Amino acid sequence: MWFGHHRRRKKIDTFWRRFLVVWLVFGCVQTTSSLTCLTCMFTSSTTQLDNFRISTRLHRPQCLLEPIKCDRDQDVCVTITMHSGNGDYWMGAGCDKRKNFHHMACQNVRSMTQNTQPGQVQQRHSMQRVCVCPRDLCNSSTFPKSFQILSKIALFSIFILLFSYIFF
Repeated sequence: MWFGHHRRRKKIDTFWRRFLVVWLVFGCVQTTSSLTCLTCMFTSSTTQLDNFRISTRLHRPQCLLEPIKCDRDQDVCVTITMHSGNGDYWMGAGCDKRKNFHHMACQNVRSMTQNTQPGQVQQRHSMQRVCVCPRDLCNSSTFPKSFQILSKIALFSIFILLFSYIFF
């Protein structure tokens, strides 16, 4: 009886030891790599500035997103949407620096916009929805946060099951 208990305990200790090694390895790889964010795909009305793309003349406050690798000094993912009038929206998404923002998460921010066309300059106040987050691919506006959390839990559970199947 005691011998079976000892063997089961040893098996559990071995599992946690292996789990800790794998977790540390993946944790170190994650912290040394640069951030990956989502940005708007190129269209005829897209402009890119330092891993941040702005799409204009959108009919909805969203664009098709694709991953983009951030520079090492860019430590947050950002999505900014704004109604630009006449039923059009613009959206910017990509990498930025945390020091450029006063908040994390999403906030409505009042800002001054300027529209310059030949012979005229138009200024107006507008509301921007500014979302800032510090994790890979966290600036997706298409999936709710609860879905992202559940998918991470599911992936982690699958990883644990595969890990225990391979090593035990």
